[in-house]
Amino acid sequence: MALAASRAAHVIDYLSVHPGQPLSLTEISRALGVNAASTLSVLAALADSGYVVRHPTHKTYTLGAALVAVGHAALMQHPTLDAARQELSLLADEIDAQCTASVLMGDLLVAVVAEGRPRRAGTWSRIGTRVPFSAPFGAPFAAFGDHSLRKRWLGGRSGVDLDEARTRRLEDALTEVRERGYAVWRDSETREELGQRLRMLDDEPSDTGLRREVVSLLRELSEGFVAVNLDSGNLFDIANVTAPVFSPSGEVIMILTGIGFATPLEGAAVAEVGTRLQASAQVIAMRTFGSSAEPDGSPHERAPDRRGSSWSKEIQW
Repeated sequence: MALAASRAAHVIDYLSVHPGQPLSLTEISRALGVNAASTLSVLAALADSGYVVRHPTHKTYTLGAALVAVGHAALMQHPTLDAARQELSLLADEIDAQCTASVLMGDLLVAVVAEGRPRRAGTWSRIGTRVPFSAPFGAPFAAFGDHSLRKRWLGGRSGVDLDEARTRRLEDALTEVRERGYAVWRDSETREELGQRLRMLDDEPSDTGLRREVVSLLRELSEGFVAVNLDSGNLFDIANVTAPVFSPSGEVIMILTGIGFATPLEGAAVAEVGTRLQASAQVIAMRTFGSSAEPDGSPHERAPDRRGSSWSKEIQW
């Protein structure tokens, strides 16, 4: 029963990152690495419940209307999402870039809001996009999280080695994030290559070779995730700027990211984007909780396992 439920979740996840794209049984079973007979059984059960629809002629599958009710209930359960959607729609126009909101689910960061469009090819994100929770992705979660969360981000569960020099450099970068209140990540060819591999994984999530390539690229990217001196007056080719949304208790519940800037930015302009993201994070917190929270500048020591939170679910990477 647990295996069937897991496979059903994976089918819905897979269809959700291919919205409007009818997929055949063969395509779905191959992508998920599950035999056709088992996949057909799962699809039949989901179709009976209205969660997927099977085309009577083409025999392809798409998401069903029953998920609209589920999505509406989720929005009511998590008002942060609607607040983020409204705020990021305005922010994307202001900073002339795409803006996303992501949450931490198990060992993955999942985009739950995407507004605006990137001004640079190859940098776009979409709702449902998943990336590993590993340096440099999701730095604010690690910067303001507990020891267990920081260890995971440093590579403890992604297959990336935890060597001393790398760990020290990344810890320094997290200190910068805590002091500024937002993270800055410089762009590179490696980042573009990783983005391509992650989009390929959207289509072939069971491809172990692609996953090994992602781990290798993550390590290479994390080597370049260092403190950035925004006071230098230099131009920076920025991959993204990310700020946390805090709950009233000071826990990071969501991160806001600006991506796809058209041209390199001066340090002062990068800082302005970071400050604007922080302001939007406070607006979202106010609309959700009735008050905004400020970090105390140090990691929050909480129970080491976040899987009990309302956002979390077990997703294998």
